[in-house]
Amino acid sequence: MAKRKIQSPMSAGEKRQVWGEFAAGEAEYLGEVEQRWGGTSAYAQTARRVARYGKSDWQRIKQEYAGIEARIRELIDAGTAPHEAAAMDVAEAQRQHVCRWYYDMSHEFQVSKSDLYLLDPRYREPLEDNTRPGAAEWLAAAIKANAERAETDLTRHDP
Repeated sequence: MAKRKIQSPMSAGEKRQVWGEFAAGEAEYLGEVEQRWGGTSAYAQTARRVARYGKSDWQRIKQEYAGIEARIRELIDAGTAPHEAAAMDVAEAQRQHVCRWYYDMSHEFQVSKSDLYLLDPRYREPLEDNTRPGAAEWLAAAIKANAERAETDLTRHDP
């Protein structure tokens, strides 16, 4: 069996501390990721980055994402529609989080991956546990609206 490319230098105990339940299913989840995206440049970039992350990096990543989820919860509670600027801004913050910590994510790829919130309970449940029921649909719609906004901004600036 080939050695998995995405590996963390953390100990098993540190992984349990920082990742919680994910640590127990790490091999299964990363195997699926490798099977699905293993041949992509995004996967290679993620493997290079993650190999350097220690416990403090993962804590910072987790804390930053918790802030994004808190903002999603606030916006849903305030009745913000997914096509409003604040909703698109949080979708963009999520995309930038991925770009900063894992791989360069295009708007188009973010839209494609947002289907996982709708179709895969492993993506939907943690999002909705940390935000609100219905957040999967709301976030997927905000991601699509943000991608449309970005495309509009690009066409506006074309000569």
